[in-house]
Amino acid sequence: MPANHTADSKTGIPVPSTDKRWADKRWEDDRWALSLVRRHRRAVVQAPDHAAGYMNLGEGLRTLGQDGAAAVINARALTLRPDYPQALCARSVLFSGQRRPRAALRLALRALAVDPAFPAGWDWLARLAGAESLDEVRLRAMLRSVRLTPARPEALVAFGTALTDGDRVRGDARAREEGVGILLRALALDPASPEVIGALAGTAFRLSHFPEVLRLIRRLHRIDPQSANAYAMRSVVATMLGDFDAAIAHGRCAVLLAPGEATPWINLALGLHALQHPEIAAHYNRRAARLDPGGAVGRFNLSLNLLAMGELARGWRLYEARWRMGGARTPDHAPLWDGSDPAGRRILLTAEQGQGDTLHFIRYAPLLATRGARVEAQVQPSLVRLVSLMPGVSAVHRSDEPPPLCDAVIPLLSLPRLFGTTLDTIPAAIPYLRAAPADEARWRERLAGELRVGERRLKVGLVWAGDSHAAHLSANAVDGRRSLPLAALAPLASVPGIAWISLQKGAPAAQAGTPPPGMDLIDWMDEVTDFADTGALITQLDLVISVDTSVCHLAGGLGKPVWVLSRFDACWRWLIGRDDTPWYPTMRLFRQERPGDWDPVIARLAARLRIVADHRVPAAPAL
Repeated sequence: MPANHTADSKTGIPVPSTDKRWADKRWEDDRWALSLVRRHRRAVVQAPDHAAGYMNLGEGLRTLGQDGAAAVINARALTLRPDYPQALCARSVLFSGQRRPRAALRLALRALAVDPAFPAGWDWLARLAGAESLDEVRLRAMLRSVRLTPARPEALVAFGTALTDGDRVRGDARAREEGVGILLRALALDPASPEVIGALAGTAFRLSHFPEVLRLIRRLHRIDPQSANAYAMRSVVATMLGDFDAAIAHGRCAVLLAPGEATPWINLALGLHALQHPEIAAHYNRRAARLDPGGAVGRFNLSLNLLAMGELARGWRLYEARWRMGGARTPDHAPLWDGSDPAGRRILLTAEQGQGDTLHFIRYAPLLATRGARVEAQVQPSLVRLVSLMPGVSAVHRSDEPPPLCDAVIPLLSLPRLFGTTLDTIPAAIPYLRAAPADEARWRERLAGELRVGERRLKVGLVWAGDSHAAHLSANAVDGRRSLPLAALAPLASVPGIAWISLQKGAPAAQAGTPPPGMDLIDWMDEVTDFADTGALITQLDLVISVDTSVCHLAGGLGKPVWVLSRFDACWRWLIGRDDTPWYPTMRLFRQERPGDWDPVIARLAARLRIVADHRVPAAPAL
């Protein structure tokens, strides 16, 4: 046997592929592994000084799950030949399985230093770097692999998918175009490859090009009518488009075809959760987690199921899985606060999601300050002035600037877990936000000048659309379901005694120039520069009516009555089947009874508004 002969001539790389078909052929057949072990046991007896036999024997043992024995045999191979790249890479695989990522990376780099023309080594380095969120290392490794084997479709698929995934889709159009081109090269090499077509469909999905996704799925179905991947993708596309019944139907087909894979169960659970069946969705997400113990998506989605059902303690724990999704990383410029005594420590709270989430969870800052911490916050620029007005917040920094020095840091949405928040202990003392007195006085004068002296119209702020989040797939899809045109609120114009004030920002604000007939809408939002301005205006209003966007959190945090037009697949924080919320005592929820059907919601809201305007009954739920 030649000294450089390895199992790589059969398997391609010394680690099981994530591709199901390839894995079925190469690694999931234990009989093949047993045959490999028997053959190479004979080889090491016949040639005890040949490192290749030991390396291959170790790989066979590892495939059978005998990692301890594999490590011993692999060590013998490296004793005989310390610079053996395939054995070094195999050792790296073993270290990775032992959750020793740094040691695994060192060995992979050592193997490639010995043999830079080792495609399988570059593939493995890319996988290790991806697991550690070392995106630049991952991409460089994939590029080297593609250059060494330009006609290998699986390498092209991996590289093209990486270039079109995650933040690169949102911020690097050139990389995205290059990635699509690489995937098209792979398709030209293998036009009937389900893997390549699936990768292209995945890229179109991440770009929200849903018609193209469905076209590619139809092509995939023609090649493989029983493709679980195609049904799973159709399921999640249907969820994004708001067709939850179709999402569940396609999801069930996917799990019937591939019951041993996690993704179909996750996508089916997504549709069920959207149809307000979080308990069933939780069951399926648990199954996905058992099938993929290292996966984060199933666990994160399970956290949303539990939170929606009010099981907050377990939900918060699983919510931490968000940091293992999509390359997300916790702040690392200071130690994470672990809930220990914060007295005398400088603790930085960091915004991590949308502006509404920051407004929702910044309520924990005063609680931390009362425990003796010096609390600082790093938030979106539009929120800096508002948050700086909060009691207990010593300093506020912009999120687009480097973080300040601190003793510990904690993302805002990790605070409920550290405070042990349950339904009974939600910190709902309002107001926890406040406006600057000078700003309040300015808006009070503006409103007094707009309304006639002695006029007792109800002053109602209005928000009819959220931020489109065009660069974020799921948020963009949600926005399409939560927003509506101003014209859809025409029934509200028939309620007498209302002074309407627009609180709408962004592109939909242009609709304020053509309100429904009978709605005399005051629009001063061009003069509003940040949330401190919006908050000061809200303090002068009697009621805010808003879709589920940041302004409803602002009004709730200010303690003003706020009515929320809530889509059918409501956010987890509003729980299931309630028209009130423990997070905001002055909030009332007007929920869709059918997906996408706003008319009955608006009719109910208009009827309630008429009662409030006619009789001056409280707009907020009874406290």
